[in-house]
Amino acid sequence: MQLTRFSDISLRLLIYLASRDRVTSVTVTARATSTLFHVPYTHMVKVVHQLGQHGLIVTTKGKGGGLRLSRPPESIRIGEVLRLTEPGNAVVDCFTQPCPLRFECLLKHALDDAYNAFFAHMDKFTLADIATMPALKTLVQLTTSL
Repeated sequence: MQLTRFSDISLRLLIYLASRDRVTSVTVTARATSTLFHVPYTHMVKVVHQLGQHGLIVTTKGKGGGLRLSRPPESIRIGEVLRLTEPGNAVVDCFTQPCPLRFECLLKHALDDAYNAFFAHMDKFTLADIATMPALKTLVQLTTSL
């Protein structure tokens, strides 16, 4: 399984926000995070918009504006984020190009089970769990001192 670039950027942004001090009150800008993670600004804006729509982050416009987590990182599960950012398609599409085995196929069932198990496993981890990486803490300290 491979995550979409959209999910990758979403997770990077949320983990970065979760690693900062006062995560629900201090803001960062989409432009700064796009530069930090070497992501095109237009991609970051799309990610910020969707995460804001789903209530994972709060965005404010204007001077002093930016984005921040909407709730404590301990309450945001990685599986929750991935369900919001990954396409809802099955691993194998047996209907767009109809397969004569589609109603009897054990492979599709096995792949769908594995896909669901992946999300269930990712539900075991929160942003707080992931945001404890020492390298990330160092990165945050460097960026906040600029």
